[in-house]
Amino acid sequence: MKRVIMIAMLIGTILLSYATGYNAKQEALISAIEKNLKEQSYSVERQDDGLKFKSEGVTYYIEVDKDETNPMYVRLCRYVKFDDKIKRDKVMKNLNDLNAKYAVKAYCKEKNVILSAEMFVTSAAQFNYAFNDMLSLMKSAYATIE
Repeated sequence: MKRVIMIAMLIGTILLSYATGYNAKQEALISAIEKNLKEQSYSVERQDDGLKFKSEGVTYYIEVDKDETNPMYVRLCRYVKFDDKIKRDKVMKNLNDLNAKYAVKAYCKEKNVILSAEMFVTSAAQFNYAFNDMLSLMKSAYATIE
């Protein structure tokens, strides 16, 4: 009976590690970024591909690429739907200026524009050091398309 329980626990652990797809170093990165955000009073939620948090009522995502492990690839992004205020044609016309002026990448999809700030890191300290600047640049880029 003990053997069956141990095998079930082992299988469960293996399935859980494959479900998240992150290695230990990536998990540590996500946990350290999450801790830093909570220390800055952000409400943080875990996602399959990283973290989700709100700043000034706006939802942002921190995505960690499961395939990039040394260094690790981290992306801070915001998804903005097109509406009466934000038109796809206007954003498309200004993409070159947006991408040249800010350290934020802007690219259009059919129904939204994605603003992202990306970096390769070897530790969470590198991302945490740049986080506030990246978030500020992203907010500035959004103000330009608004």
